[in-house]
Amino acid sequence: MLSVQEALDFDLDAMTSGFGFTPWAADTCPTLEQLMASSASPSPSSSLDDNAAAAEEENGEVEEEEERRRQRRKVSNRLSARRSRARKQQRLEELRGESARLRAENRELAARLHAVARHGLAARCQNARLRAEATALARRLLALQRLARGRHMMITASPPPPPPTAPGAAAVLASLMA
Repeated sequence: MLSVQEALDFDLDAMTSGFGFTPWAADTCPTLEQLMASSASPSPSSSLDDNAAAAEEENGEVEEEEERRRQRRKVSNRLSARRSRARKQQRLEELRGESARLRAENRELAARLHAVARHGLAARCQNARLRAEATALARRLLALQRLARGRHMMITASPPPPPPTAPGAAAVLASLMA
């Protein structure tokens, strides 16, 4: 298949010289000798020159149109590339912002985790101290309960001591007994 340029450059003289399909009727059709003579020694004719000039002019217009299309494509591609770079730059800025936000959030969470860990350690230390204190108090209570039970047993097992008397009461009591 011919390209557009090859088709435009194709020799129109050969096509109009009678070879191939011709729209002539059988009685107006040139003979083989006439055709051979016209193709062997082309005679300058104004219609062929007009056709060649028109073909060259059309060829020039086609080339100009192709050049305009190429230029439009270049401009369109440049604009598309510019938009693509702008979208890429915007996405990059968004990702940088998100990265900064996530780093800040990570620092905040790490600080909170550190504070919670310190608080947990302090709570465990206080808990251990309170358990030790509770154990010591439980031992002391047990010792006091044993002491109280021992006193109670001593009080209930021995006779009651005499009631305390006043210094003058002993003389009155002796005199009453005499």
